[in-house]
Amino acid sequence: KAQSQQYLTPDEEKAMFKFLLLMSSLGHPVRIKFIPSLAFSIAHRRSTVTKPIKPPGKNWAQAFEKRHKELKARKVRAIDWKRYENNI
Repeated sequence: KAQSQQYLTPDEEKAMFKFLLLMSSLGHPVRIKFIPSLAFSIAHRRSTVTKPIKPPGKNWAQAFEKRHKELKARKVRAIDWKRYENNI
């Protein structure tokens, strides 16, 4: 029953997981705020005219991260302005 209640199908979720790992390995980690919109665009492709797809819930991204332990959320801090000239 839980599988039928998931927002993405298992294949879609696996593809999204692989995409997130690929982006991270290429040096472009995806922000956690972007994940629900990515899931919505994936789910929107399988929607029909009679049954439109709603966006995922507000805690869906955190639950997705808990289901896939290989994804690691990192906080990125901005560069201090005093170091700005040295790093350019």
